[in-house]
Amino acid sequence: MSALAIGAGFSGNSSVGSLFENGGSLQSNLQDTITRLEKERDKYQKQRESAQSEYLDNKISNLENRIDNLQKRLDKIKAEEDNGECETCKNRKYQDESNDPGVSFKTATNVSPASAESAVRAHENEHVTRNQAKAEREGREIVYQNVVIKRAICPECGTSYVAGGETTTVTRAKQEDERFSVGMYDKEQGKGQLLNIVA
Repeated sequence: MSALAIGAGFSGNSSVGSLFENGGSLQSNLQDTITRLEKERDKYQKQRESAQSEYLDNKISNLENRIDNLQKRLDKIKAEEDNGECETCKNRKYQDESNDPGVSFKTATNVSPASAESAVRAHENEHVTRNQAKAEREGREIVYQNVVIKRAICPECGTSYVAGGETTTVTRAKQEDERFSVGMYDKEQGKGQLLNIVA
């Protein structure tokens, strides 16, 4: 069994980057929300000019905080659009955690998000091939073999990424199945000769 793990730390705020990649709808939704909140804030500011109220002051303050937070989020998305990916995705590294010395990724390696899935699949296929060869060398048969590609969501930009993979191989000693050898001639045991002559 082997696993391919991530050696990157995570930080930052959560935003949904996948919507942004599919035509910019997140960016336009944020801008629309900011515009709507600014209009609402302006309405309360006009009301406050005619009558001072703690309620209106709190309302305006809350709206300004929301506008600031959304503006920061929008600016971050625009910056990511210019760079193509967030800092966490850019710095993500993959490293093999198995004790198999003949596979790739023995040292932490930076892989671009676009090619991460094919790199992890190729790496896990190395484990499959090596486990099959090892079973053959040891005279064992493979009972079960499975590869799982794991995915996760980036906490900084919200995009889905390949988080690693895991190969599971179960083997057992080869067994001669005697159910189908009934009546067959065996020179060592001298069995089956009569049946072979008659048949």
